[in-house]
Amino acid sequence: MAVALELKKVSKVFQKDREIVRAVDDVSMTVAPGEMVTFLGPSGCGKTTTLRMVAGFEIPSAGVISIDGRDITNVPVNRRDIGFVFQNYALFPHMSVFENVAYGLRVKGDRGEEVRRKVREGLDLVGLGKAEKRFPNQLSGGEQQRVALARVLVLQPRVLLMDEPLSNLDAKLRIHMRTEIRRIQKHLDVTCLYVTHDQGEALTMSDRIMVMHGGKVEQIGTPFEIYSDPSSLFVADFIGQANILHGDVLEVSGKTLSIALPGITAKVRAVKDASFVKGDQAAVVVRPENLLPAEGEGIAGTILTATFLGGRMEYEVALEGGQTVLSFDPFLPGKRRWTEGENLRLAFDPAVAVALPA
Repeated sequence: MAVALELKKVSKVFQKDREIVRAVDDVSMTVAPGEMVTFLGPSGCGKTTTLRMVAGFEIPSAGVISIDGRDITNVPVNRRDIGFVFQNYALFPHMSVFENVAYGLRVKGDRGEEVRRKVREGLDLVGLGKAEKRFPNQLSGGEQQRVALARVLVLQPRVLLMDEPLSNLDAKLRIHMRTEIRRIQKHLDVTCLYVTHDQGEALTMSDRIMVMHGGKVEQIGTPFEIYSDPSSLFVADFIGQANILHGDVLEVSGKTLSIALPGITAKVRAVKDASFVKGDQAAVVVRPENLLPAEGEGIAGTILTATFLGGRMEYEVALEGGQTVLSFDPFLPGKRRWTEGENLRLAFDPAVAVALPA
């Protein structure tokens, strides 16, 4: 049965070289039963420390962690009923795949046919039903990752924790494995916390994303909300790629702002929970796939680089004020391709842009 998880004002303070470091600073969140929430952020932002506190490997300096309303903040690791999939797989090299997956079951007290049944079910679930007699050194990286996942899943944990489990795989295999992990998580309806610094992983796998920076939560929301309505310039710049254009607010009409940008005036919606008045500085976030070469009015610039990427042209453009922006123009046969050194104008649909306080 899926369970709910809650963190209330959780902090972790370390002492490092006589200096106090707040690795995690006042993090609060609720995870619904069966939900997959991804912790996303740059290295050192506190995401792995937060995960380790949920697992019980670290004890919070302050705050409460609870599962289904039960306080587990100081409960030992082995009594939390939590499964942890590590970055390095941590398989026993001298044991077969079957024995690796069976290990935790035997520690728990399962024996005989019960162990065999659960191991086979676990290996079938991850697509390795015929590999039980092989050893870790006979497996590819992706297969080793599946064994590590099966070893945790056979224990039927109430909460599944995963710390950058795909970082050791090549790019193509990572894409395949993230689809597999999401399929298994949904099939089992298990509550899952997943740590990554890969935005693509976070956007494709998560029900919700918690973006962290400097130990604090920057924003929690669905992938669509995080991408289309970033609550800060850090989130806008960290999730995907973003062009941030600065301009003055000329007029405010409800949640719509009229903003003077280089060469154009654009009506842009204000980000949620932000208030503007005439004369304020605003930062307009425009994704590269929405900032496109245009006929007529637009922001003037000069092509610095033009790169053909198969499905699109990628232009790096220097604007007249000196700022550099990116434009991802879908490539179609017969469509004009711009070259380095050419002048052009760029425009965007105001409906796909959002204004944040500068």
